[in-house]
Amino acid sequence: MAPKIVRAGSALLLRCLAIGVLVLAAVAMQASNSRAANLTRGFEDDVWFNAGWRPWIPRIVHTGAKVVSLEIDWAHVEPKAPPDANAASPSAGQYQFKYVDNVLKRFTGTGVQPVFLITDAPRWAEGKGGTRTQYAEGGFEPNPAAFEQFASALAARYSGKYRDPANRRHFLPKVLYFQAWGEANMGYHLSPQWTRVDGHLVNNGPIIYRSLLNAFYAGIKAGNPAAKVVFTGLEAYGDAAGGMRTPPVTFLRSVLCLNARLAKEPCSDPAHFDVLASDPYEVGSPTTHAISRNDASAPDLGRLTRVLKAAIAAQTVAPATPKPLWVTEFSYDSDPPNPTPGTPSEDEQAHWLEESLYVFAHEGVSTVIWYLLHDQTGSFTTAYFSGVYFHNGRPKTSLTAYQFPFVVMRSAGSAQAWGIAPSTGTVEVQREVDGSWEKVFSFTCLSGGAFSRNMPLSARGLYRAVEGGRVSLVWAYRTATPRRRGGSGAPGITVGSAASPAGRSG
Repeated sequence: MAPKIVRAGSALLLRCLAIGVLVLAAVAMQASNSRAANLTRGFEDDVWFNAGWRPWIPRIVHTGAKVVSLEIDWAHVEPKAPPDANAASPSAGQYQFKYVDNVLKRFTGTGVQPVFLITDAPRWAEGKGGTRTQYAEGGFEPNPAAFEQFASALAARYSGKYRDPANRRHFLPKVLYFQAWGEANMGYHLSPQWTRVDGHLVNNGPIIYRSLLNAFYAGIKAGNPAAKVVFTGLEAYGDAAGGMRTPPVTFLRSVLCLNARLAKEPCSDPAHFDVLASDPYEVGSPTTHAISRNDASAPDLGRLTRVLKAAIAAQTVAPATPKPLWVTEFSYDSDPPNPTPGTPSEDEQAHWLEESLYVFAHEGVSTVIWYLLHDQTGSFTTAYFSGVYFHNGRPKTSLTAYQFPFVVMRSAGSAQAWGIAPSTGTVEVQREVDGSWEKVFSFTCLSGGAFSRNMPLSARGLYRAVEGGRVSLVWAYRTATPRRRGGSGAPGITVGSAASPAGRSG
């Protein structure tokens, strides 16, 4: 999990309609799938809490992002235990909400929807026995009752019906999505994941989290019944029994009271949440599968939704209805500025960004949050350099990939051209023929609408998408071993890069 701030919400984006096809001999349309699944994009960053935040607000609007995730550290807002039973009130004296108010108001009128990630318990609300050297700060057996009261106060304050203390003529902005803890299947964030009872290891992490989640859900709904609760973003990889990380599939099954065969186990209190979430960081490209069936990297999210479907059928989740799937944190560093061997180049980071969006969209993900908007500074071993901007504000190649993602990928026996329109208008997919760009087909799209069309598997070549004056990166689709090639001044992007990322694993 990131050291600070930002995660995403979900806004329904309208789809695109194919309006024309120019059939080339080598690129004859095979099947149409123009009504592609749409994807809400967002960012996670700590820039909103820094002194130099001002120029970054218009930049995030410029990217086309519709959500930001703002990390709300419980320990910072409620550093001292409540003196009385009034802790569920948004105006209780022990709360220090001013900095949250100020950050939230920065997004008013931008069209970017803030989503809160609540994590990091104050020391008074942690269990006894944990030490700051043994476990991550703020994560040792957090008190569910105190968490519920905090959640209630938070949801009520940001329900859109609470007057701004700084200007009583106005109400504080509304927040509709609240994420309950960050990467709770990691002992660095929630502990202990394992305890030993009568000589046997017991996986306590999911038990602790279910109690926290249900208390949080009750508090959020008490503060604002219309608000939605997002499950913790599950770290992609786990360790053997007794390790610091519980594998995400194992963790989800346990929280949802299911055994390894997805059969119902005794469960006195089903898990309550509205949105399932994952932080599926990769050890390779976005199409690299995790080896263990209990892990879930970028292309393995079906392992999580399969568990959720079983829980819905078994009535071990509430509400027992289908739930959206979000990727609440994902990214790759780039070189420059991170010179660590194996870090993707700037072009490769851009390629993997848009390829990851394609993968997530085809897994049914509705919202994806990229970490970060801009590179951090500091040591390459502790800071992250996965922004679409360098720290100084200079855009990377990945900014274009984020604003106008476009890929041509193999899909079920065909090649699929897929992308997201950067603005309302006609998107034209083009192929390079004898040094010039020729139209293959086009779509009418609203801003943020996804477009998709199948082509023959053999339709290799260089492709790009154009909308108005905006041009995507060039995508080289090969049916054999890919190679890098540029085109029309755009960075060369290839399918199946073999580089390894210096990405995050928690």
